[in-house]
Amino acid sequence: MQLRCVLDYQGGGHDDWFLPSKDELNLMYQNLYRKSLGGFNWSFYWSSSENDANYAWSQNFYSGSQLIYSRSNRDGRVRPVRAF
Repeated sequence: MQLRCVLDYQGGGHDDWFLPSKDELNLMYQNLYRKSLGGFNWSFYWSSSENDANYAWSQNFYSGSQLIYSRSNRDGRVRPVRAF
């Protein structure tokens, strides 16, 4: 799912989904993934946190590290979230 798809996502009939920041992703890693919750994959997940025009932060859900990847990298996953 690319960013445009996140912006258009309407899961559960809601249209206020967004891509989490790198800090929010780290909280998801610490509080969900490490407790085997949330159905996360051993992959990296894109965040909305930018490094610059060509690079953005991601969270590696295997190691827990946060890395900067080129936006042209299509291997990462996204996890849309909502505020409540």
